[in-house]
Amino acid sequence: MVPYFSPDYGHARSRFREAVSRAGGQLTVLPIAAKAPGGQDLSIDVGWFGAANPTRALVHVSGVHGVEGFAGAAIQLQWLDDALPAPPEACAVILLHVVNPYGMAWLRRVNEHNVDLNRNCLPSPGRYTGAPEGYEAVRDFLNAPGRSGFDWFAIKAVRLIWRFGLPTLHQAIAGGQYVDPTGLFFGGTSLEEGPRRVRDWVRQRLGAVTHLIGIDVHTGLGRYGTDALLVDEVPGTPAFEAVRTIFGKSLAQLDPHRSAAYRATGLFGALFHEALPHADVQFVVQEFGTYHALRVLRALRSENRSFHHGDGAAKSTLLKVFVPRDDRWRRAVLGRGRATIGEAWQWLNSR
Repeated sequence: MVPYFSPDYGHARSRFREAVSRAGGQLTVLPIAAKAPGGQDLSIDVGWFGAANPTRALVHVSGVHGVEGFAGAAIQLQWLDDALPAPPEACAVILLHVVNPYGMAWLRRVNEHNVDLNRNCLPSPGRYTGAPEGYEAVRDFLNAPGRSGFDWFAIKAVRLIWRFGLPTLHQAIAGGQYVDPTGLFFGGTSLEEGPRRVRDWVRQRLGAVTHLIGIDVHTGLGRYGTDALLVDEVPGTPAFEAVRTIFGKSLAQLDPHRSAAYRATGLFGALFHEALPHADVQFVVQEFGTYHALRVLRALRSENRSFHHGDGAAKSTLLKVFVPRDDRWRRAVLGRGRATIGEAWQWLNSR
């Protein structure tokens, strides 16, 4: 097996902390109130390298969607083993290790309140209300009551695709909803503890930053074994072109008509824009494809039903869908993860 992928959250956190210390970095622990399955403490761990009061920063993020965190955490461990030189003067590299530790520990995509943290980071003061256009038409399909089991999922899904078209359906399902607390893609009612701890820490430690580039690692969307760099900007605008100068032509827009992704409210990267209003902040989502969108949705739907109405038995399926036990896939994640950090590192050196 590929060595940087950990078997569970506890091992991933221990390995990260040891690797930060071994690489000469500074470790900060941001504890959260939720507990692991065995009652152990959970935390967002931060590895810091470089200037104590930087003006330029590279931030690498893992585990916003808990169960997806195994990929981003593996990329971070690999980076820590690469023995890179110290960042340039007045620069810092920051590794945010598992923003949603509850989700990774419990093998859920959401946190302890069933909140999708990548729909939770609305600008302050945000309105945690409403749902995407078309959500009502898919609401019962997504959030079926009762224990998970055979319920003609494929036939229902095909009918919805035929009725609305895949891009429109994709947007209605995954854009982020604030009406069903036990449903999929629920964005919460206020900023959750984990993102709030990160935002406050960013304000405290990165207040002097004028330029920041962020890479937020996710899995589950797109073609198996390949990645896409997604931005919430419109092609041709100065903001989009600024990111393209760093990462080249591989950028894609968060738009279901132009990529495998979708427009969403409350994205995690918005925290950095809010915390650093005077800085030039560029955030990209590095999304690694796994399986067909319907297979991923089916696993999410089954796990959610099982969690709320059953015994949680669908967790192992969710893990396999978002982190395939396939060395070829995992090596591709590490290769592209290293390359993307390398492109951001070059930007850090050239400013």
